[in-house]
Amino acid sequence: MVAWMFANGQFTERQFAQRASVERYEWAALEHDGYENAGRWPTFKFECESHGILPGVWVTEGYNIIHTPADAKFAIAEVEGPGDYEGVMNALTWGQLPDCSLAICTNFNTPLTSPTAAAPLIEAGFACLTEAYMNENQNATPDNLDRQARNLGWPTSQPVFGVYPVGGRPAPTYEQWQTWPGVDYLGEYVL
Repeated sequence: MVAWMFANGQFTERQFAQRASVERYEWAALEHDGYENAGRWPTFKFECESHGILPGVWVTEGYNIIHTPADAKFAIAEVEGPGDYEGVMNALTWGQLPDCSLAICTNFNTPLTSPTAAAPLIEAGFACLTEAYMNENQNATPDNLDRQARNLGWPTSQPVFGVYPVGGRPAPTYEQWQTWPGVDYLGEYVL
C-alpha cells in the first residue's frame, strides 16, 4: 500500500514498480483518495502491470470505494469506524461497488464488532485485511486479528503490518509472523 511517495518525490511510478518488482511484491494498492493520486492512477497501473505487479486502489474513506477506476484489479476500503462502515454499506446498498476484487482493511472498531455487521460485507465478497499495527497496539498480532475476523464470519484474513515508527521507537519486525502472507503499511517505509 502506498500513499505519499509520489507526491513527495520519493519515487516515480516507474521507480516504485521497479523496486517493488525486485522485492517480489505481487500486488500494490495506491491510496486513491489522497495526495492527488487519482490523477496518477493511469501511470501507476501501467508501471505496475509492466513490472508484473497487480495494480489496485485503496481508499481511506469507505464511501470513496465508489470512485475506484474501472480498470483497477482490486479495491480496498478502510473500515476503521462508523463513517467508513456506513460509507461502504451505502455503496453496497446502492449498487455502487466496483466490479473487481474487494477487501476491507480494518481494526474492528464499532460497528464492525458482530457477525451481523460483518455478514453483508462477507456476502458481497469483501476479503478481510486486518490492521496488525503492533507499533500502536501490542495485542494487534496477526493471530489475534485473524481469530477476530474468523469470529465475525470471514473464513480467513490477511494482516497488514504496520511498518512505520511510532513515538521514536523503531517499527516492529514481525519476524515471528514471516509465514503470514502480509501487506506492508506503508510501502514508503520499506522500499
